[in-house]
Parts: sequence; structure tokens; C-alpha cells
Amino acid sequence: AASNRDRRPIFDFGQEQISLMADGKPPARNSYHSFAAKPLRNEVNMERLAKIYRENENFRLILKLFFILLMSRLFMLVLMVIYNVYMGTDRSIAFLMNQWDAKRYQFMIDNGYTFPLDTDPQANWAFFPMYVMVCRFVKMLTFGVMDTYWVGMTVSTVCIFIAAFTAVKYMSLVRGGRSEDYLLIPLLMFAGPYSFYFGSVYTEAMFVLFIALFFYAAAKKKYLWAGFAAAFASATRIVGCLLVFALIVEMYLDLTADGGKLITWAKIKSFIVQMLKLPEHIFAVMLCPFGAFCYMTFLRFFCGDVWAYKNVQIAWREDTYFPVVGVLWKACTGQIEPRYTYMGWFCIGIFAVYGYMLYRKYYSMAVFGIISLLVPLTSHVMSTCRFTVGSFVVYMGVYEILKSVRPKIRTAILIFFAFAQIWLLFMWYNSDCWLM
Repeated sequence: AASNRDRRPIFDFGQEQISLMADGKPPARNSYHSFAAKPLRNEVNMERLAKIYRENENFRLILKLFFILLMSRLFMLVLMVIYNVYMGTDRSIAFLMNQWDAKRYQFMIDNGYTFPLDTDPQANWAFFPMYVMVCRFVKMLTFGVMDTYWVGMTVSTVCIFIAAFTAVKYMSLVRGGRSEDYLLIPLLMFAGPYSFYFGSVYTEAMFVLFIALFFYAAAKKKYLWAGFAAAFASATRIVGCLLVFALIVEMYLDLTADGGKLITWAKIKSFIVQMLKLPEHIFAVMLCPFGAFCYMTFLRFFCGDVWAYKNVQIAWREDTYFPVVGVLWKACTGQIEPRYTYMGWFCIGIFAVYGYMLYRKYYSMAVFGIISLLVPLTSHVMSTCRFTVGSFVVYMGVYEILKSVRPKIRTAILIFFAFAQIWLLFMWYNSDCWLM
């Protein structure tokens, strides 16, 4: 006759498990108990994940950002297939995504800066070193096995992901509400017009990351950390030095916040006096251009000219126009190439966005955006579209505009952005000079 133990249902393993655990002997691996326990453990793990998803806002945000990023990259792969079929080519995504200056960064990651005796007049001293150094370090971790383009694309993708996360947390901090309320910003950063720069071997993604970290730290009044973020930004691109103006604006708003007029002589005097009593604030301001100063020191010993990154720019363009006004006039009136006419009017539109940001009280961001756009306009409109998306702050302005219009208009604008991105990405794959 079968014992009671033999007649127990196959899934009734509780008592035996308890007795075995009491004896210090776990059930055998090949017993039916281990097979029955696996679904239970999986169910418990799923319940834990579900609980974390419900209760942890950051975990939810990371998953949603990852989904948006994944969809945007899958779209790039699909368009790669369409491009190859249409053009009759068989090019990889690494080749298509890395046009123009990406090839220069690839060379720098593998070989470093060119020596002054090199015959190429377009010396790569014009490119700041932070992005190159990080990519070179990542490639070293792979023992040089990983392809340089894939190293750079990986670094850029990680940077823009963290930047998007920081942007959402910033908006939640300064505007209130849940993080999920601001997912439109990551959508624009991952899949909006010109967002392909953030997936290429370009400095834009890393530069955006440091700017986002800067404004987040400044919003939390951690000015020393903001200064460090600005220092890394200035080691990535020279325009990062301009974050010093944004930091001063943030400090001014913090130290003179009394609800009265924004700017008065009394407030300016009070701000200066208070700043002189706060050495940590002064040190944070001094940190902002530190990355650029380090690179200039390197250039002094490498090629004998601390301004080599600026002086070599003549190898790219020899046009001379009256700064800003003359440049925009020549561009917008069609006196130079059609692509520059488009870029000229693009800059006019971006200035309007920054003006709206001032109206919405994004003072420090608007100041940085305006100054960072004025700098390239002192010589030309070339690459201003890339510089604009690489300034990060424009996404805050576009977000505020989209939220202020009616839902139908917002949907129409987003559809237009989607088609614009498709067209621009196809042009990028085709090495179109409009996207230099």
C-alpha cells in the first residue's frame, strides 16, 4: 500500500522542503520539487519587478527612455535597409552613421593629434579632446578589439541616454510634476530632427550630457558641481566656456531673489558684494573654462600656439563677413549658397525660440543658447543646425512651445518633425553637404 507521502499531489512540496531544510540537506536538483519551485521563484521575481516599477519613479523612467531610444535606433536600421535598396549599395550602419567630421574623430581616437609638420592644412587641433579621450579609454577596455566607430557610437548613445534622463529630472525639479510628464523631451532628443548627431562619432552627445548635468546641478544650487560639469563641457567643445555666463545668471537669481524687479542697480551691487563673500561661488565660476585652458596648455607644448584650435579654422572657410548681422544678412537674402540661406533662417527661428524661453523665465538657459549661437555667427552660418541641437537648451524651448499649443497643432508639429527626421537622416546617410 502506498504511503501518505507517496499519495501527496506532485506540487505539494512544502512539508518535505521544510523538513529537508531543517536537516540541512536541500532537495535534489533532479527532483520534481526543484521543477515546481522554478515557476514560483519566477512569479515572485516578477512581482518584485512589478512592485519596483509601481513605486520607483526612476526605474519607470529608465525603462521608458530605453524603449524610446531602442525604437529610434531600430528606425535608423530600417532606414539603412531602405537606403541600401534604393541606392543599390551594401553599406553598414556604422559607415552610414559616421559622415564628415566623424571620420576625423575616428582617426583621432586611433592615432591622436597630427603633428605640426603634417601636410594636411585642416589640422585636427580644432577638435577638443574630451570625447576622444573617453572613446580611447573605452576602446582600451576592449583591448582594441572593438571597431572605433562602434566605440564612438556606444559612447555617444550612453551619453545622450544619461542626458535625456537628466533633462527630465531637471524639468521635474524646476517645473514640478512627475518625470513621465516630460517624456516629450527625450523623444525629441532621441528621434527629433538632427538627433542622428547624437548616435554618431561626434562630440554633440557628450557635450549635451555635460550641459544637462550643469543645469541640473545649478537648479539644485550645487554650484561647485555645476562648475565641474562646465569644465568638462569646455574640454569637449570651446563653447562650453560660455556656461560661465549661465552660472553667473543662476547665482544672480539665487542671491537676489526678493520678488521685485529682475534687474536693478541695487541688486547688481548686492550681488557683487555677496559674491565676494562666497569663495566657493567664485571658485565654481573659475572652474567653467578650466577644460579649455588645459587643452590650450597642451597646444602650447604640442605646436607652440595656445590659439591653434582657433587659428586653424581658416583652413575650413576663408569667407569674411561682418559678424552676426552681416553673416545673417548674406545668408537670409540668398547671397551665398542655398543651404546657407536655409541655415540663416533657421538661426532666426532659433533666436525666436530663445526669446520665448526668456518669456517663460528660462533665463540662464536662454542666455547660454543666445551666446552659444552668436559665437559661430561671427564668421559663418555653417553647421549652425548641429551647433543648435548640440546646445541642449533648445529642447526646453521647443518643449514649452509644444505644450502651449492645442493638442491638434502639437500633433501636427510632431508629425512634421518625424518626416523631417526621415528626410534629414536619408540625407545624412548620403553624405549631403547640407548637414556638414
